[in-house]
Amino acid sequence: MGNASPSRTLDIAPPSATRYRCRMRRALVVLAILALPAGVPPALGETWSEARIARLPDSAFALVEVAADGRKVRHLPHHDETGAVDPAHLRAALSRLGQVRWLDPASEAVARRHLEGHRRALTDRRGISHHARSGVS
Repeated sequence: MGNASPSRTLDIAPPSATRYRCRMRRALVVLAILALPAGVPPALGETWSEARIARLPDSAFALVEVAADGRKVRHLPHHDETGAVDPAHLRAALSRLGQVRWLDPASEAVARRHLEGHRRALTDRRGISHHARSGVS
């Protein structure tokens, strides 16, 4: 009976330093996410609010027409606040070209060339040629 060591009752070891650091890192990530300001641009593909679109510069649109009364009519936003092309909104703009009410019918061709230029640039940057996508060799 005298063989039982008193240390056996204290076999509970403190958490390892690695586990502690991992928990702390995870807690810091959660706190950092919670501390993000509300003005951070949304993720790609997210719907842009009317207020956000209203704050965009004219250069964020495929085309800006001027009505007879002098007001601007901005069509097909596809650049974000930083000026970068947003791929999801570029695809949406290309798909909506035929739905736009143009003040001048010739504006559609100008907007199409602008948007197609961005599409080609993005496709080339990704290493996918237009011919490869269309099946032409």
